[in-house]
Amino acid sequence: MRSKNRQLLPEPNDRYVQVPGRNGSILFPGELADRRIELDCAFVGSSLADIRTKARDIAAWLHTDDRANLSFDDETGKTYKGKLASAVDFDHIGKMGRFSLSFACEPLAYGSEVTTNFTGDSATVNNAGTVATEPYFKTTFTSPATEWKITLGTDYCRVAHSFQVGDELEIDFATGAVLLNGTRAMDKLDWQNSRFFTLAVGSNSLAITPTGKGTTLMKHTPKYL
Repeated sequence: MRSKNRQLLPEPNDRYVQVPGRNGSILFPGELADRRIELDCAFVGSSLADIRTKARDIAAWLHTDDRANLSFDDETGKTYKGKLASAVDFDHIGKMGRFSLSFACEPLAYGSEVTTNFTGDSATVNNAGTVATEPYFKTTFTSPATEWKITLGTDYCRVAHSFQVGDELEIDFATGAVLLNGTRAMDKLDWQNSRFFTLAVGSNSLAITPTGKGTTLMKHTPKYL
């Protein structure tokens, strides 16, 4: 395998509007477009029949209905989510088969999931990625409580409920899902004041109130440009 094109940075979906009577255009910034990864590949077979058999095995491995994980040995611990973006043409010279691949991937690469256990209802979490990422929280209540609130700086997310011993509260900031004992409980969310915040690059200090009501773990996946 040889990397033909692994974009350093995907194309931005920006929009520029030219206004009459004004020099230059107005920029409306957009999110990043899909990342293109293009590879040249080759393999050796013991015979022409063996080449065709291996080619079909490769085709079966490449075919997916959705984006799948794509990783490279020179980027240890990072994974792209991609899917083939075009047909795969195939030819062979002697006992060597050759083909090229073009993947349409999500614009960011993903690191390994990190789990953090809160101590004394607080935690300092390091986001080792190069962009902000969404956290996931799971609290198991050891004492009754009337609310649960997680705070990062001036932002917070609050859930109001008469929690009992043994209740499990899960909040996924990436999807906005709020689960109580495995059942959706969006009506418990203080949606007027809460914010599904992200973890900034570097150190993040979080705190839970009221204190001493349960044990909490947090998960996050670093993301990279």
